[in-house]
Amino acid sequence: MKGAQVWMNRYSSSLSATFAVLLMLGQFAAIRFAPDALIVRIVLPATIAAVPVALWRYRRFAGIWVMFIGLTANLTVIVANGGLMPIGSGTVVAAIGAERASTYQPGEWIRGSKDVLVAPREGWATALGDDITIRAGGRGIVASAGDLVVWAGMLILAAEASLAWHQRRAAGGALSDETSAVRIRRLAER
Repeated sequence: MKGAQVWMNRYSSSLSATFAVLLMLGQFAAIRFAPDALIVRIVLPATIAAVPVALWRYRRFAGIWVMFIGLTANLTVIVANGGLMPIGSGTVVAAIGAERASTYQPGEWIRGSKDVLVAPREGWATALGDDITIRAGGRGIVASAGDLVVWAGMLILAAEASLAWHQRRAAGGALSDETSAVRIRRLAER
């Protein structure tokens, strides 16, 4: 049993990261290549719900908890809308143009996306849906409030990882188990 415990301690971080990446790739593949909405309606909420399991090992970092809040917002609105993220017609027009947007009807899955088109004042918790358009090139990328919170959590996590790396380097190797808040407070006191 001791050998298995040593192996888990040594490789569990890599396994957790690999599991998280596989979830992301599985979700992307389902969204991109699914022949109908049913597959996306199953895979999307399942993969979002599994992310905290994959990242639980890193829960000592504040950025992970911020990400969990964004994922919870996304999962809530997706489950409330039958497994797909609601999106309004104005957002679709801003993202892909009026001509392509006119081919979709309310209640219809937008092929190649995680979105379902909702009519005005239809759907559940649509304020948490994909309602933000980020212009990129000649197209738009849509995002939800939950996505922005997840991205903020990723930035916080990157800052925490950078801080931990610098601390480990300054200490000549091992990183202590203290929390991010304790490390930041200790550095601020210098």
